[in-house]
Amino acid sequence: MTSIIYPPAAEILYLRGELNYTEFYLKDGSRMVSSFTLKRHQERFGGFLRVSKSHLLNPDFISSIESKGRTKEVILATGYRVLVSRRRKRVVGGFDLD
Repeated sequence: MTSIIYPPAAEILYLRGELNYTEFYLKDGSRMVSSFTLKRHQERFGGFLRVSKSHLLNPDFISSIESKGRTKEVILATGYRVLVSRRRKRVVGGFDLD
């Protein structure tokens, strides 16, 4: 069985899934690739927010949420912007920024 050495959750900005692979984007600017699905990583990082089919965000790095008409976008501390899927708007809508 293949295993992965996970970075600490506090070091992960977000995860982006592509088919059966997941890219970890870390706060030091580096990236790592896992051959597991985003869903499997979502189970491990339960406190992260799934905002679309392909993005799992660390809420500690969310700086703001913008609504434009019927769309919502999450902006991370790095300036990276993620469009929230239609089906995930309630997850983001209930998220409270400190």
